[in-house]
Amino acid sequence: MIPDPDGLIGTLLAIEGIADARAVLNGPNGCRGYPAYFSDRHYPRENSLDRSTFEELFYFGQPRIPCTYLDCDDYVLGSTGKLKEILPLVAAKGDAFLAIVNSPGASLIGDDLNRFLAEAHLDHICMAIESAAYSRPFPEGFDEAITAALRWLKLNRLPRMKNRVNLLGFSMIQKHWQGNIAELTHLLKLMGLTVVAVPGAGSGVAELRESTTASFNIVVFPEYAGKTAEFYEQEFDIPAIVSSDGVPIGFSATENWVMAVAAATGCDPAPALAEIKKLRTRAYHQIARHHHEAGYPKGTTFAVRGDASFVFPLTVWLHDYLGMVPVSVECMAGADRAVDGQLKDFLLANHCSDAYRAIPTMAKPDFFFGDDLTGIDLVLSDRCRECIGIFNRVTGDPEFMPKAFLGGTGALWILERIFCAVKRFPE
Repeated sequence: MIPDPDGLIGTLLAIEGIADARAVLNGPNGCRGYPAYFSDRHYPRENSLDRSTFEELFYFGQPRIPCTYLDCDDYVLGSTGKLKEILPLVAAKGDAFLAIVNSPGASLIGDDLNRFLAEAHLDHICMAIESAAYSRPFPEGFDEAITAALRWLKLNRLPRMKNRVNLLGFSMIQKHWQGNIAELTHLLKLMGLTVVAVPGAGSGVAELRESTTASFNIVVFPEYAGKTAEFYEQEFDIPAIVSSDGVPIGFSATENWVMAVAAATGCDPAPALAEIKKLRTRAYHQIARHHHEAGYPKGTTFAVRGDASFVFPLTVWLHDYLGMVPVSVECMAGADRAVDGQLKDFLLANHCSDAYRAIPTMAKPDFFFGDDLTGIDLVLSDRCRECIGIFNRVTGDPEFMPKAFLGGTGALWILERIFCAVKRFPE
């Protein structure tokens, strides 16, 4: 059993991913430990280092996700008393808006949070999420929370501008999310497109309000943005662009992603394609030096576990571009059936059907692409040689330079990790 974060964690991290918003957990302190630490580690705020600011009640010394620390009496008498204490203190921190999120236990109490907020005259700065996506996949909770926040904010109805787009589906749960956003923003800029907002991944309320000026929403990770894209299309008539090849990972998938965006927006893809070609050429020159030497990864095995929109293009690229062999391929809960079907068809066509949902501990791959926690466990137990993390599950190494695994730059980063690892492998 792999303990993936569930929809409640997705809800909390979605709110914390908005630059000037704050999630408030209505529940016991134990429920907020992991998401509070995680959000501060992977998306720190400017005041995170000033711990003295967060020593009062409800914060317990952590700068993120204050909570009402419900106890047994509150489950009988209700949480209104705690909420009356906590909300004025949290509101005084100066965030643009707050979101009260019920823990599973708190949702059973039955407190009417929206009525409480209205009676306390706090409904102008605070929204309520009375029932999060408990026990459902992380992406569902994230997507529903972003949609609810956008609806509550009552976004401005502004004239749409031809050269403006939003990026949907990014979350701090994805490793190097900021570098990935920067990489795709750079490619879009080469095409003459400006990114207005990335809901749930670094954009503030002002950017979210301005997001309705975009002519298109580019859905990068569909699992995290299906309802969000639907909201924009129904409420503001902003259509969504989704690449049939999944996320732009590897050179070919990135070129196809650029072409899909260009076809929908009418922009010229040539400058972005030229940039990818330049990086592809750089990769070729490096790979050519190793083609007939020890240290070439052809024939090495790999396992991958992640969202279907990521697993499919990565599997195709590693197999077709480098000649690596998939031995364990698994899509996480909530996978798109169409993409999952494409993945099975690809494995069947390449005589690798046994890899579908194979257990990585049994397959003992050379490389594991997935969450850090699983990958480190495989490496330390000698059931894998190298882990290349794509999800933030543990702190990991300090990172002083932004990195990306999407786009042309991301392809170079993955290739560097693979080739450096293979040179260390024993003969």
